[in-house]
Amino acid sequence: MRVLITGGTGFIGTALSLAYLKDGHEVVVLAREATPAERENAAELRAAGARVVVASVTEADEVRRALEGVQVVHHIAAAMREANIPDSVFWETNVQATERLLKASRDARVGRFVYCSSIGAFGKAPPKPATEETPCAPVDIYQKTKKAAEELCLRYRSETGFPISIVRPAEVYGPRDRRLLKLFRAVGSRKFVMIGGGRNEHHLVYVDDLVSGMRLAEEKDAALGEIFVLAGERSIDTQGLVRTVAEVLEVDSPRLRIPLGPVVAAAVACEAICRPFGIQPPIYPRRVDFFRSDFSFDISKAKRVLGYRPQFDLPAGLRSTAEAYRARGLM
Repeated sequence: MRVLITGGTGFIGTALSLAYLKDGHEVVVLAREATPAERENAAELRAAGARVVVASVTEADEVRRALEGVQVVHHIAAAMREANIPDSVFWETNVQATERLLKASRDARVGRFVYCSSIGAFGKAPPKPATEETPCAPVDIYQKTKKAAEELCLRYRSETGFPISIVRPAEVYGPRDRRLLKLFRAVGSRKFVMIGGGRNEHHLVYVDDLVSGMRLAEEKDAALGEIFVLAGERSIDTQGLVRTVAEVLEVDSPRLRIPLGPVVAAAVACEAICRPFGIQPPIYPRRVDFFRSDFSFDISKAKRVLGYRPQFDLPAGLRSTAEAYRARGLM
């Protein structure tokens, strides 16, 4: 089977690509190499046998060529949360490019299409535990465009019968993840500062468990036209997560705390000052979300319909992540 994975040089895409390659499938990756991590991942994928097409998902001609002979598409590529990116970029990348990819995939007679959305589609703090039936209230442009792309996929499925499934990954962590690396480094170097009370909840999913769920969404006929939240078995608050990371790294749990309010105010002011000059601010509101986003999910639907079963509890997953960071010289 030949699989196309957009955004395949990213954290999730690389893990998914390697899993398919390990099982003997052909993998075509359509992605950029804009960061050192993406370049490292691309080199690893090529060495494992993937064909890496260096292009954006917005490049229609490259997309059509990449789809030749493909039976399955996993669409992961997206414009992510960063400051000073115009809203038009999010609409073009996350929605319009998704619509063109859907049509091109149908023209290429693709057999299954899995859209990788985000729990961001729920908004900032949905009622807990949230399910696929929980009303969405997206706030920022990333959240709005991910939700709009979901609606586009479901509408296209309804109108054409094209075989589409949608997954909403929770906070993904594991080897190659550079987002949680900042937390590991801060805790490991004893420089972590808790902002706020640390009572907000995180619901994480280990990358191997996410990959398993994404592949089940591709395989199961019952997944067609459905949305699935893919997360670990249970959520944990920020102070519990930090304490667990400290235990894994065998260091004392951080105790220094500062109030959340002044940090948020400073982030808002910093973004406002930097925006007119096109400067990436050192701190902006979305970077503080780790200390204020509040998520917990019920994954019963994925278990019931897909047979999804997370295999990694949080301590085991964090331990594996730390070992991978050390092996790559990142810590």
